[in-house]
Amino acid sequence: MGPQVRQLLPFTHPRLCQTSQVASSSRGNALAAYLGMRVLLATDGSKEAAMAMRAASRLLTHKDREMHVLHVAVEPRFPKTAASAKQVFNHRLAAETRRVLQGAKLILAEEGVDALTLCQTGSPARVIMRESEGYDITVIGAKGRDVRAEVGLGPVASRMVEHASGCVLIGREAPSDKQVRILVPVDRSGGSEQALDAFTSYFDLESADITLLHVVENLWLPTEEEEEPTDPESNQTAQFRLELKREAEQLLGETRVRFLEHHAGVTTSIREGVPANEILSEADQGDYDLVVVGATGAIDMKHSVLGSVSSKVAWNAPCSVLIVRVPE
Repeated sequence: MGPQVRQLLPFTHPRLCQTSQVASSSRGNALAAYLGMRVLLATDGSKEAAMAMRAASRLLTHKDREMHVLHVAVEPRFPKTAASAKQVFNHRLAAETRRVLQGAKLILAEEGVDALTLCQTGSPARVIMRESEGYDITVIGAKGRDVRAEVGLGPVASRMVEHASGCVLIGREAPSDKQVRILVPVDRSGGSEQALDAFTSYFDLESADITLLHVVENLWLPTEEEEEPTDPESNQTAQFRLELKREAEQLLGETRVRFLEHHAGVTTSIREGVPANEILSEADQGDYDLVVVGATGAIDMKHSVLGSVSSKVAWNAPCSVLIVRVPE
């Protein structure tokens, strides 16, 4: 049985949201009893949410997965004297919620997924953030239906990327019938390690075309054009570059071995420059369906000025992005 939502819409029709009869006090036990992958799909009825649900259905492993769809309805505050207006609004909101959840069920049914539907009232970002703590992966569209910007993230997706714990999948256009292409940037950070573990556990790897990418940050070194052939330091710089490349090759080789159990053919690539820029460039040029990035949650001078790699990739990638955050 699925978990009971914390706060159902007070005007909910019995068929509006499918919920279990598990008492709220036993919710934690119900979560612990399920050993498979639990996925929360947030929807507001937008085309971006529909794309995210389709992308998740095709990218995530089909083995032992349980999917729940959550719609959060914003309930405005009415003065006590506006009881009739509140009643009319509630009926309209109930109809809209029913429409959104029924639409989500149809979309997922087309992907062969039978999902439980849940609904709550409140702040979408706050509710989704809270509910995501009980799931392995939270899936959300890059933008909501009220966001008109062509690129970037909407306010709810942006907050999830910055603050949600665990795994967040920003779903964009779903993979087509062609072989799925996945880009996995790696380094020796805790975020990268966590991302690799989540990726190999939750995603369908057998038929995917996977590329491991390491970006060598060498901006502190002079460019080849700036070096003087007769300068003694030029030899030292060349040695630094060689060592950085060797370390990159070693890291990619070690990481590739980890994939052999799941996937025999993995491509490796080394780029030089700013990590976020190079990851985005590779994602765009390589026509990938998914980018997997880790996030440490660290806020230091470098991140406050330049922004985190995971946030930049999530904001600007042309495809879906999985962000895996290391617990602080």
